[in-house]
Amino acid sequence: MPDYEHIKAVYQTSLYKNILHEINGVVFPFSERWQRVGISLSGGADSALMAVLLCSIITQKLYTSEVHIITNIRCWKTRPWQKQNSLDVFHWLVDNFPTIKFTRHENFIAPDLEWGSKGPNIMDEYGKMKSGNQIELRAHAEYVAHTEKLDAWFCAVTKNPDKEFDERLLDRDVLIDTIGDKTLEKLIKPHMGGYACHPFTYVQKDWIVAQFKKLGIMDLFSLTRSCEGDNQTYPEVFGDLDYKTYVPGSPVPVCGKCFWCKEREWGVANSDKE
Repeated sequence: MPDYEHIKAVYQTSLYKNILHEINGVVFPFSERWQRVGISLSGGADSALMAVLLCSIITQKLYTSEVHIITNIRCWKTRPWQKQNSLDVFHWLVDNFPTIKFTRHENFIAPDLEWGSKGPNIMDEYGKMKSGNQIELRAHAEYVAHTEKLDAWFCAVTKNPDKEFDERLLDRDVLIDTIGDKTLEKLIKPHMGGYACHPFTYVQKDWIVAQFKKLGIMDLFSLTRSCEGDNQTYPEVFGDLDYKTYVPGSPVPVCGKCFWCKEREWGVANSDKE
């Protein structure tokens, strides 16, 4: 676990000190006044756990918050199973939190806008270099936040593992800033009339997997998918599996070679140390 004592101290001296909920060392801001909350849900382990923890806060505290699930359909031609993963997680949430009102928002991202070999080559409206799909992900969340008048929106991006892997995303190599305001800004900030929250900014995959085990929800973990491989990148693994041949709900192999597979394997292997 990163230096979360420092992070907690930063939160405790901020405007958010009265809306904090700590779960196994990680702090989640969540106000009883937040009646409409958004969660970006990909079908991966990080966003699935984020949704579970936030829904648990709502039910345990008897809050009346509605949850808006924000999902983006990506790589539909080469990875059509990703939609199924997000739906499986969504239905699990609905079944396990029956007192919460859920609304699902689905967006489509054209494959031509995906990262591919181009990398972050577009400057967004905030002056940051991003890939097309990154811009779409953020823009869709902002659109839902505005149209649904969300009080807060949560994203589950995590920190890179300590171990070096190829293809690691450099913007996930975050360090805790000695200046409290800069650390806090990476976790929560006012945005689109509400708050953009990133509680997992300094959390790594080993902590994520450990929570699935501690909560006894490895059945949910098995529904999630991290692999970003397909028949374009690893034809020896996926063969002719694509949108023309995939049957929703059927088993899909993992490549075991991409960064996301390696990160998941690292998280599982180190989760018992948490």
